[in-house]
Amino acid sequence: MFIVPMNSIIGQTGIGSVGKSLENITPVSGTESGAGFKDMVESVINNVESTEAATKVDAYNLSIGNMDDTHTMMINAAKADVALQTMVQLRNKVLDAYSQVMNTNL
Repeated sequence: MFIVPMNSIIGQTGIGSVGKSLENITPVSGTESGAGFKDMVESVINNVESTEAATKVDAYNLSIGNMDDTHTMMINAAKADVALQTMVQLRNKVLDAYSQVMNTNL
């Protein structure tokens, strides 16, 4: 069995590069009334990053023996899983909408 050191996992950059690529998107007129699509996508990405970071910290604390309650780690892992699934479903819906727009005949 191969064991990966936790410090190499915690130090990696997550999906933050996706969030950085959203900086070039300019808002379309008419979206000033509420939160824009860009803000919603950024919040989903930030949620995934924060829940994954909490899961990695919990796994590290468990591996070195600093965690007594494993149920908290399991709850944080489930939250990270749900957040990631939500982001994947959002991506799938965006790609479906994009393909439908590109296939429309004018």
